[in-house]
Amino acid sequence: MTPDTNAQPKRVAVIYHYFAHYRQPVLLQLLEHGRHHYEFLANDHSYDTGIKLTDRIPDERFHKVAGKFLGPFLFQFGAVKAALGSRYDTLIMLGNPTWPTTWLAAILGRIRGKQILFWTHGWLKEESGTKALFRTTFNKLAHGLLLYGHRAKDLAIKAGIKPERLHVIYNSLDCELQDEARARIQPTDRVETRNKLFAEHADRPVLINITRLQPHKRLDLLIDAAAILKEQGKPVNVLIVGDGEERQALEQRAQEQDVTAVFTGALYEEYEIGCMLNAADIAVMPGPVGLLVMHALAYGVPVITNNNFDTQMPEFEAIKQGLTGDFFTLEDLDSLVASIQRTLDSTTTYEQRYTQAREPIDHRYNPISQRILIERAIDGLPADDSFNAALPSYQLSIQSEGST
Repeated sequence: MTPDTNAQPKRVAVIYHYFAHYRQPVLLQLLEHGRHHYEFLANDHSYDTGIKLTDRIPDERFHKVAGKFLGPFLFQFGAVKAALGSRYDTLIMLGNPTWPTTWLAAILGRIRGKQILFWTHGWLKEESGTKALFRTTFNKLAHGLLLYGHRAKDLAIKAGIKPERLHVIYNSLDCELQDEARARIQPTDRVETRNKLFAEHADRPVLINITRLQPHKRLDLLIDAAAILKEQGKPVNVLIVGDGEERQALEQRAQEQDVTAVFTGALYEEYEIGCMLNAADIAVMPGPVGLLVMHALAYGVPVITNNNFDTQMPEFEAIKQGLTGDFFTLEDLDSLVASIQRTLDSTTTYEQRYTQAREPIDHRYNPISQRILIERAIDGLPADDSFNAALPSYQLSIQSEGST
């Protein structure tokens, strides 16, 4: 496909099963600052997952496209209709190879002369045999892939996808809302929050986790690590923000091991979450880490997670060992304890740590960078990692938007 950034804006359909609330900032970036015309096609509920949906897409830009799951297979015939019709020039679809109608929509869309892009995790690990052939064949249906990370790009190249088709667009949260929350947080709030949460133990380091409390997150290892640190005479506080099926078992585990742990339940207001992160010293995710990385780094909090990158989410790439966090050996409790202690013993100042933590957010993991990179793919330009590396900072981009 020949790039032509001077051509008329394209009509772009972004097709998902549903649009989660956390995606709202990048969707609004496309709507309000993108040079193309975007419409969003998805269901208006989250299939009983309990995930909060975006609520700011204008009615005239949102089209309900119902879907039905049969096991892992989603049938969403509105995607096929979009592929066959003449309303859209480009289809951006969630690139899930187990969804039959996505295959059909991609094939028919290409026959109709449309540009097809898949927004996808792509590859998390190297694959072989039938599974590898299945995934590679599916992804070759698209003119380009919008990937979350560079590891996925490297694995895609090994699988036979041309590098110029592999656009790393990262992931993001609501940076503007986070900046507003940080501006409200006063220097004294850190101490006040710790006193409120931990009373007579407020002087201890705080290990935080923000997630849905599910078994595969392995938060039991966080409790166990805190217990070992206490035995070693280096007690810490554990702060867990979130709710889920594991909460009761984790609370009991902390009580049995005499670990000082506070469970706040789910928090949704950014200022409240910001206050929790402001009170913390390290974010610890023993299982696979995702958006917690983005949230913690935005407030200058380093992140520790495991080193099995085949099971990690792409956001782990924002962690730079010794700078913005650390890695421990998967399911190795002693390694986790050592990683926590190593991070706590770091001689970097809060200001240095904050600057280091914010760098990946300001230059890559933010909605403006995502919009720029998505539009580069829509314009038919080849993926270029050197372009990604030279992206302007989020703050400079905000100033530029404000002057236009």
